[in-house]
Amino acid sequence: MKQTLIALAVLGACMSNASAQSAVTIYGIIDAGVTRVINDSGSNGSRTTVEAGQMQVSRWGFRGEEDLGGGLKARFNLEGTLLNDTGGAGVPTGTPSSTSLFDREATVGLAGNFGALTLGRQNILGINSVGMADPMGLAFAATSPNVLFSALNNAAVYGAYGANNGGSALRQSNSIKYVSPYWKNFGIGLMRAFGEQPGSTQKNKYEGVSAFYHTGPFGASAVYARLKNITASEELKSWAFGARYTGTGFSLRSTYSTNEVDTTHRKISVFGVGIDVPVAPAVTLTGAVYNTRHTGDAHDDSQQYIAIAKYAFSKRTTGYASIGHARTDTVVSATQINLAQGFVSVGSDSANRITTGVMHFF
Repeated sequence: MKQTLIALAVLGACMSNASAQSAVTIYGIIDAGVTRVINDSGSNGSRTTVEAGQMQVSRWGFRGEEDLGGGLKARFNLEGTLLNDTGGAGVPTGTPSSTSLFDREATVGLAGNFGALTLGRQNILGINSVGMADPMGLAFAATSPNVLFSALNNAAVYGAYGANNGGSALRQSNSIKYVSPYWKNFGIGLMRAFGEQPGSTQKNKYEGVSAFYHTGPFGASAVYARLKNITASEELKSWAFGARYTGTGFSLRSTYSTNEVDTTHRKISVFGVGIDVPVAPAVTLTGAVYNTRHTGDAHDDSQQYIAIAKYAFSKRTTGYASIGHARTDTVVSATQINLAQGFVSVGSDSANRITTGVMHFF
């Protein structure tokens, strides 16, 4: 806590000194819901919890921009997770475990007619491109197959790969990212994260490339990435695709991803499809279905079915209610990869979940 207060004091001083020449914005999301999960069996048959970050992960951050002239701008972004159900801030980002104040993003860079170039700790390319097509808009991040597997956020499964020091591979430290401007509705992204291990630039590296296309009601994106372990003896390859179409009175979204380890041939694939339907000026209904498959070194299938109703009290505040069902081919084990763990408790193979809560942007 003392270190956190010191960091905030230093940041406040820096912001005060820079306020005359830069535009600095404080922003965030506070989201909390009451959840009731009922499992079919196992030692934890049911549970009721208050959880942060249900529709969107709770967060806070600072972003700033300075006009350097000639269309060139300097930018920075500092963003951290908020655990507003307990009052905590930041999550562990590596091994040995250490909580980072700005675990979600810590970048500085330049932007202009050429695009944007940023350096630091930041999201892998898939979140910025394919994430826009997630069937439920990246809700329920703690149990979403697209977040856990497509975006490599399951630290127990993907923590050994890339420049994340054993934490979630969703975000890469020591990275450089370039995102182009649109050219005839088309753009690309490039990213490289350095493992900073002695002897080889291949150890703990991340390399990614993405392409995205948007025109009128249609958008599509794709991403490919390669990640190495600490000895560069194993490689994780990941592909992901997403598409979104907005019609009259509805919006369709669909994604597909697969990632495979070259040594064990473990492959985890996720297919998702969803629809948003505005039924009133302030009310939107969402339905989403995910199928997740584990093949190669083991075999398991898991499905999730989610329905969400959202009511916009204002542009910044939304109330929501959701009901979901998850099932998996095998009983969830604490010691093996299971595609439904987090939703379904250990000892069960299916569960139902009811959630209601409120989300506020600031």
